[in-house]
Amino acid sequence: MDTYNILLVDDEVNSLSALKRTLRREYSIFTATSGEDALAIMEQNDIAVTIADHLMPGMTGVEFLEKAWQKYPETVRVLLTGYESQEVLMEAINTGHIYSYITKPWEPEELISIVREGTEVYERTRASRMIPGEKKKKIGQILIDYGMISETQLETALELQKAEKEDERRKLGEILIDLGYADEESIFLCYSLQLGMPYVSLSQLSIKREVAELLPSELAYKHIIVPIDKVGRVIVVATSEPLTDAAVSEIEGETGHKVMAVCSSLRNIEAALEEYYPKQESVEEELE
Repeated sequence: MDTYNILLVDDEVNSLSALKRTLRREYSIFTATSGEDALAIMEQNDIAVTIADHLMPGMTGVEFLEKAWQKYPETVRVLLTGYESQEVLMEAINTGHIYSYITKPWEPEELISIVREGTEVYERTRASRMIPGEKKKKIGQILIDYGMISETQLETALELQKAEKEDERRKLGEILIDLGYADEESIFLCYSLQLGMPYVSLSQLSIKREVAELLPSELAYKHIIVPIDKVGRVIVVATSEPLTDAAVSEIEGETGHKVMAVCSSLRNIEAALEEYYPKQESVEEELE
């Protein structure tokens, strides 16, 4: 079994020591007291997971994680923060593409669990990565790389898809779900990887009413999207398909906000639409 490299970044030496003591038995630990030093370490070493404190002098943790994502996208990024600020977390998600965050004071069990999950994500990302010049991987191959389906199951699904009439042909993901080979969450998680979009499980989110009210119900149903958060002048919307430029322009024009799209399953989006945008009775019914 490989020993993964973990990079800890914090300007507080005592905090670094505590983090290192908790993780050193399972991993090879690298430490840095600044974002600049951390990036230098990443140039020389393959880092599976990096944990960075947000409040550091000079380059903040979020700024470091953004640079780390731009240069080393496979490394799993975790933000360490002394307070749970929604705005800071959304900035970290949007610019640093963080996997998770830890709030000080942290519990050893929580830290160990997040790092362990992070190394699993790192390994899966490496398995499904594209070689420069290679075509984008298809959903079926990503599912195999992640160990979610077997090659035999993929071949069976492809044969069924091929046998269907062209105008009635289902997407591969639908067939895999109908066969019981994969669930919808797994399909859309891999779809998000294919598209390079963050994935969000709407079933685990509670959307604020004021956020939902930013988007008119007509647009929500037209584009099958749900707004899940707002940071400054940016509205974060969940979608199961990439938004076209025309759709983005329409949403931005109607809401007055820039749009950031994240991926979620169609079933969860439809459930959220019903919850936050219940359909009104028709005009004819109201007049009766």
